[in-house]
Amino acid sequence: MPEPRGDGPLDLLPRWPLVVVIALVVLGVAIVPLRWYIGKRAAGELIVPARADTTTPRSLGVPYADLTLRSGDHGIQAWWVRSPALDSAGPAVLLFHANRSTLSDQAGIQQVLYRAGISSLAFDYSGFGASAGEPTPAALRQDALAAFAAFADSARPAGRRVLLGTSLGAAVLLDAIVDLQTGADGVVLVGAFTSARDLAVRAGRVPRLMSFLVPNLYDNVEAVSRVTKALLIVHSTQDQVFPIDDAERLLEAAPVAKRLLRLDRGGHAAYLSSGADWVPVIDFIKRGLDVKP
Repeated sequence: MPEPRGDGPLDLLPRWPLVVVIALVVLGVAIVPLRWYIGKRAAGELIVPARADTTTPRSLGVPYADLTLRSGDHGIQAWWVRSPALDSAGPAVLLFHANRSTLSDQAGIQQVLYRAGISSLAFDYSGFGASAGEPTPAALRQDALAAFAAFADSARPAGRRVLLGTSLGAAVLLDAIVDLQTGADGVVLVGAFTSARDLAVRAGRVPRLMSFLVPNLYDNVEAVSRVTKALLIVHSTQDQVFPIDDAERLLEAAPVAKRLLRLDRGGHAAYLSSGADWVPVIDFIKRGLDVKP
């Protein structure tokens, strides 16, 4: 009796598993460039530069030093506002601004801090304002490290050093938190989001079942779990861009002494726009979490 003819061991298997394996391989190869493309698009939508205007701290009656910091192969602009209180070990803050924003938008914040006896360093990310370079996540991380080096040097006599990031700035801060917090006493996150992937799902850009295709850019929930300093999270219940649930998830993930300051007014663009909002933030900058809510 003749033996059955075949081409090898695969003939002992049904044909459909082989088709599935080939399809999965093709899909796997296709996913790599697809995720790269989606990631680039996500970063482009999340990081949107703004042009500089003419407002400076001096416009608001605050003396300042205009600095150019080296970040990688290019320069970024920064402003150092030195409070007279620094001579007696007053506090200092490193500011990370929001998206579609520049140093000019930080001038008012630096004025508030200066009047409260707090020194501050604000800087523009690569591609923002007058800063050179391309606004990519990698560049913004390098910017954060460059700004912190200048901040640590300028704020050397400071009694307390605090890192404060708003919206995108909170993500840039957290992205480099391991390198930054060794020289800090506290962290403030204002209007922060959970992750770029969550934003894409929430905006309807991608179905939740397909969310794995979106690279998890700025996973702030994971990053905040690496914070080792006292943490203040400031968030509005009226924020329609990043809901209060985002702040609650960040608070839960943080393994340190922490507090969530819930604001019941203002939307996403109105953070820290009133003197009343600043009172607990300034208290935290000066004294940490020893202040009652």
